[in-house]
Amino acid sequence: GHETARFTDGIPEGWGTHKIGERFDTYLGGTPSRTQPQYWQNGTIPWINSGKVNELRVVEPSEYITELALNKSATKLLPAHTTLVAITGATLGQVSYTEIATCANQSVVGIVDPSACYEEYIYCYVSNNIKHIISKATGGAQQHINKDIVNAFDIVLPNEGLMASFKNLIAPLFEKIKNLLFQNIRLTEARDRLLPKLMNGEIEV
Repeated sequence: GHETARFTDGIPEGWGTHKIGERFDTYLGGTPSRTQPQYWQNGTIPWINSGKVNELRVVEPSEYITELALNKSATKLLPAHTTLVAITGATLGQVSYTEIATCANQSVVGIVDPSACYEEYIYCYVSNNIKHIISKATGGAQQHINKDIVNAFDIVLPNEGLMASFKNLIAPLFEKIKNLLFQNIRLTEARDRLLPKLMNGEIEV
């Protein structure tokens, strides 16, 4: 219906402009102390550094932390389908999307939609507007933004009916991307197991 859409103040009628931080939950990550072995040894909770935000989707952690580390540090457990924004350093402005529940370090802000209605839309919108978000970066040698800048950024949201139509269209595409990436992990693991056996003659082609 875009051909007949009416616009008010530059956006289609029925759409609304909101601050990200007013409409959605945002979380700044953290790094448990490396001087505390009990925070890292035998950990089972996924944790990522900001380099992971360079990837199309987060499907594997950088490391694992313990339940104690989660409870005693500033890091937060972000659910699957969180939009990630790298806020400092070489990764500033990178955007990714989690396919696993994971914690993150302090160079990452996660944007979470508790309703789960806008998850894919948030990722698409932030990816498309990231240059505007990081245009407010400050700092000399190392440019950075902060969670407040992410919170204050305007996001234009469609009405509920149109949002439902968008989600019905795009969610299967996101699911296919996720499945292919997890399949790549399994294939890589199979290759790594089989290649040494092939090289030492245990199996033949």
